Amino acid sequence: WCPKEGKVVSDHDRPDEYAGIGPEEVVLIKFKDKEGNIYPCLTYRPETVYGAVNIWVRPDAEYKVALVNSERWIASSYIFEELKDQDYKVEIVGKVQGSELIGKEVINPVTQEEVPILPANFVNPELGTGIVMSVPSHAPYDYVALMDLKRSPDKLSEYKLNPKLLEKVNLRSIIKLKGYGEHPAEHIVNVLGIKSQDEKKKLDEATKEIYSKEFYEGILKDIFGKYAGLKVYEAKEKIIEEFVSRNIALRHWTLPQEVYCRCGAKTHVKIVKNQWFLRYSDKEWKKKAHKCVDMMRLLPSDLTNIFHSQIDWYDDWACTHKGKLGTPLPWDSEWVLESLSDSTIYMAYYTIAKYLQHPEKYGIDWNRLDPSFFDYVFYGKGDLDKLSEKTGISKYLLETMREEFLYWYPVDLRISGKDLMNNHIIFFIMHHVALFPEHHWPKGVGINGWIMVEGKKMAKSLGNFILLREAINRWGADATRFAEAYAGDAGLEDPNLEPELAGKAINILYDWYEFAVANYGKGKDERGYIEEWFESVLNRTIERVTELMEETNFKSVLNEGFFKLQNEFKWYMRRTQVPNKELLKKFIEYQTLILAPFTPHITEEIWEKIGKKSYISLAKWPEPNKSKIKPEFEKAEEIVKRTLNDIREILRILKGSPSEIVLVLPSDWKYELCKEIFARVNKREKLKEVIKNVLRQNFNVSKVEVSRIVSRIVKFQEILSLLIEPQLERKVLIEAKTFFEKEIGIKVEILEENKVDNPKAKDALPAKPAIIVKIKK
Repeated sequence: WCPKEGKVVSDHDRPDEYAGIGPEEVVLIKFKDKEGNIYPCLTYRPETVYGAVNIWVRPDAEYKVALVNSERWIASSYIFEELKDQDYKVEIVGKVQGSELIGKEVINPVTQEEVPILPANFVNPELGTGIVMSVPSHAPYDYVALMDLKRSPDKLSEYKLNPKLLEKVNLRSIIKLKGYGEHPAEHIVNVLGIKSQDEKKKLDEATKEIYSKEFYEGILKDIFGKYAGLKVYEAKEKIIEEFVSRNIALRHWTLPQEVYCRCGAKTHVKIVKNQWFLRYSDKEWKKKAHKCVDMMRLLPSDLTNIFHSQIDWYDDWACTHKGKLGTPLPWDSEWVLESLSDSTIYMAYYTIAKYLQHPEKYGIDWNRLDPSFFDYVFYGKGDLDKLSEKTGISKYLLETMREEFLYWYPVDLRISGKDLMNNHIIFFIMHHVALFPEHHWPKGVGINGWIMVEGKKMAKSLGNFILLREAINRWGADATRFAEAYAGDAGLEDPNLEPELAGKAINILYDWYEFAVANYGKGKDERGYIEEWFESVLNRTIERVTELMEETNFKSVLNEGFFKLQNEFKWYMRRTQVPNKELLKKFIEYQTLILAPFTPHITEEIWEKIGKKSYISLAKWPEPNKSKIKPEFEKAEEIVKRTLNDIREILRILKGSPSEIVLVLPSDWKYELCKEIFARVNKREKLKEVIKNVLRQNFNVSKVEVSRIVSRIVKFQEILSLLIEPQLERKVLIEAKTFFEKEIGIKVEILEENKVDNPKAKDALPAKPAIIVKIKK
């Protein structure tokens, strides 16, 4: 609730960092001094009051004195605002500084012991009551605060108190937790090396661990009387009921952390009268929603468990507020639908929006529309003749709208930001399963992160936000879209827009336009091995890019389908000089089609310029010809690339002037050895076992030589993934001889291992020929 604007604050009414935070039920335990003043301690763990040995206040905080339902309470002003808005009579009658309370004694309402009020810096007066009951044996914050005081007892002198007061404040163990010693808080603080109250991150981690472990595994000790021997989760609710019935505690709704409205005001929990709820608690409704999730395609796939968890988590949901913006609730016009609950099936409306939003064009009178119209369009219910007469809409148009809905529904894919993943998208699913038959339930949902600019979240305060109009004026639509697509893949990670890339994309796209238009239809008719390789690359790229498009991984699409494919084409041109005409045409068409969804304007221009009669937007997405995908050719060409790189690396570090390069091709037995090792590795044999087993086999060479080559194969394991038939490897490398010579400017000879009289020749491996450099004398 926002006290400044006087309205309910839904997720959309608050900054993103507060989305998803809702009211939680806690317990206020009433500690009381001799004058009858109540010091309410807010806690999620009321059972631990049995181990409370003091209470904490913040010395520099101001506390209010108030009459709450005729009881005199001392607490922070925040809790009194909440109590007022949760049907308590509250009257502020005074104020007191936290430092004035230190040293007073209050009575633990359960143990009836007097315990002191002590100072602690970790107390947040802006949250809860500003007063914390201290259970140092089981609460890490309490333990560290108490140890801080015991290490510096002179702090109490500031409040004119005798430091000996601390001697009677000791740890009291009340819950047995296996593996955490007598005092679990002490144990976890020592394990994590926490030294002071300022180490909040570690203290939060410790608190979370202890609270969770004790709740599920902790066993109550004898001090609990009739509850002794029970686990915490078994006894907790019974203990609360007893405390409430004895009037030593009350249930209360609050927020787990400070939450602010978009207007800047701090919010609190208020019980709103006559509020309207969506009954998300309904088990049958939840059951249908779970079924829908199981049937959906989710991007990323790990959303499944998140969605199931959220559906289970939702209870009845307050779906209205009294803001000025929004859709009035039809049957109670005082209320407006809050935005997350509204607009959950607007996709259905979109299917007929073009008719309803132009009533003058289609002869539609909005005033004559009622639910029977939508029943017909969305459900096919009702008498067409009567409906036409009632609404004044022709039967033909009514049937057209019905057909339009049926054509588009169900929703194939709904993309949304991760801020709506836990609420609006869940409502989208819930409302569809409630209102539509199963065959019209949503088929897919994709979630993405918040767009970043140069690694920082866009924010008005940082001045780094980019308006669409500004982006288009600066880079143009296609370059902007290119940079947006390249910002990231599907998933919860935040995509990162790089303005520098948007600028570069202008030249990238224009260069592609010039190349495509100038070279389409040019080239030779002849084909050879290298054409077979490049056609395989083209079809494999289309296959991979199609998968990535289906997964909405657009950055990877551009990486694989543009940047990598461009590099492969450049390699092809290095290898052939003059490309094959048909293959070049296919490359230009495929590359342009891959770009079309991202850069529709320039690709449309290219499509026309290369002589296509139809629009590229109407062209079919390319389908891979799987018979043209030849992994062995792609491996062979990878061997050529790596061999060239190896030659360059050797020449780089070589001393002297080379006169000739000899590439040595391995003997056949080495291929058999590699195949055997590869087969065993694929069976997940451990490397030691692989080596032991292959050394037992006979390769018609000495065991010493087999062992040496096995060691080299282990050193260069990547060659196993490039294994091809020896005849193909030899043929491709021999054909690449002229290419090697052109690239390095040195004569190259290619020989088989048994024809080379040089000890280095024996190092030749499959996919990694030995390289011998002859030096000029």
